[in-house]
Order: sequence, then C-alpha cells, then structure tokens
Amino acid sequence: MNLIIASNEDSASINLRDRLLEMSEWSTDGEFDNNTLWKLTRDYGEFCKKNTRLITINKIHIHAEKIDEIWVEKTGLNIENIVFLSRHKAASGKPSLTVHPIGNWGAAEYGGDEGKISGTSPNWMTSLLLNIKKNQIEGYDVCFEATHHGPLLKTPTIFLEIGSTESEWEKIEPAKALIKSLLNLKPVKGINVIGIGGGHYTPRFTEAALNYEVCFGHMVANYGITHLTEEKILKAIEASNAIGIYFHRKGMKKSEYRKWREWAEKKKMRIFKQTDYKIRDSPS
Repeated sequence: MNLIIASNEDSASINLRDRLLEMSEWSTDGEFDNNTLWKLTRDYGEFCKKNTRLITINKIHIHAEKIDEIWVEKTGLNIENIVFLSRHKAASGKPSLTVHPIGNWGAAEYGGDEGKISGTSPNWMTSLLLNIKKNQIEGYDVCFEATHHGPLLKTPTIFLEIGSTESEWEKIEPAKALIKSLLNLKPVKGINVIGIGGGHYTPRFTEAALNYEVCFGHMVANYGITHLTEEKILKAIEASNAIGIYFHRKGMKKSEYRKWREWAEKKKMRIFKQTDYKIRDSPS
C-alpha cells in the first residue's frame, strides 16, 4: 500500500489534495491527525492502487519526522512508498513542476537530520517526471531537483511540487497536471543510478531520464559535494537501489570529479555515461 500526504500548512499541498479527491474515487476511513483519512476505492495506474491512503497532517511536511513509523504504529498498516504533495519555492519565481528525493548531505536547515537521507523510489520518481513532461503546462518548467530537506524517513519517499510562488501554488491547472501524472503512474524501463554534479535543478539528469532508459534516485548538486563522504555515497546507492553512479562531469569541479571517479573505480562501482543507456521510447 502507498501513502499520499498533504499538509494544512501548505496551500499548494491542499490544492493538490483537493484535485486528487476530485479526479479519483475515495471513501472516508476514519481520521489521522484529527483530519479525514481517505481510502482509494479503485485502481488508477499502478501506483495509486485500490486502498492507497491519503492523509492531511497539521504540521508542515518537511518536519514530519518518522511519519511512516507513526502511521504504522497508529494504523497497523505497512506502506511501500510515500508521496508528499507540496509547494516549491524559488527566488527566481519561475513557474515549475518538480519531483525529488529527500535528505540532507550537510546541515539540516529544513527538516530531517544532518548528513542523513531517506529512502527513495527511482522508478516511480522517473515515471512521475515522464508523466509530468507529457502533461506539461505551457510556461512551466519540468525537472528533477537534487536531494534536499526533510523529513527523515525509512520508507521510500518522493516530493511532488508546484512552484515557484504563491500565485502558482493555488492555480488549478498545474495542480491537475501533477495529479493526472500521479494517477497514471506505471513502471518505466531503466537502470537505477545516483547522480552527482551540476546545479540544484539537475538539468543533465532530467534530460537523461526523459530521453534514455535510466532512473535516478538520490542526486547530489554541486553545493552538496563538499559534504560527501564514502559512507554517504554508499548509503545513497543503497537507498536508491542503484547499480552505479552517473556523474555530470562538465558540471563539476575537475578535482571533485577526479576524486570521486577514482574512488568509485577502486570500489569497482559502475560509472555510467549517457552512451550506456538505451534511448527511451516516446511516450504514447
């Protein structure tokens, strides 16, 4: 069973939740955090299956530490994946539809724990990116974001976001595009990798996932590389169920690329290039 989480502290999250309730069939199933608990009554795609649960929490979601463990303790129901419905905020103010894994390579300024990352779902996250691109709204960018912020969870988790200002957070059409993408999720072809290098909006990894059979788990932007350790990379590979690393070589400092490439080679890890991937079939 999968769990979808909205937050009363986030207008975009409530917008997305309301669109989800409008666009699919749910029944009430009691309460959680003094808010209605919803249960999906039939299958939509292969992620939003019958009995998927939807909850609204009262605190902001980036601080919902151990919400997966709290859920199991209170309901007795195990969960396989979590999707948080969320706003995206950026200084640029550029309208965007994004998806990303969570955790902190360095300090935990926005939830989670310092230097710790949550589980993630490369296949589902890449499938979401592909669907969002298919359902793209004119004027909105579609991309991954690098791993950032909390909460810290054991369960594979994805943040699905509308950005980047309050104006976009409450618009109906971009919210519908994201919910349509979520409801139509199906597994996609691709090998699981982690990505290292480049900017926060991971243009190289986004482009690769959209055009080639590769699925990204955790991604480290350049600002996170200074916090990397061998242990953190190994944890990222484990949390992403990945079989190797894809470096955005041209987006990194040469010294950092050389350091981590040589380390990976000594560990006999697979280092992928774009030519290693099959071209992805065009979405139908």
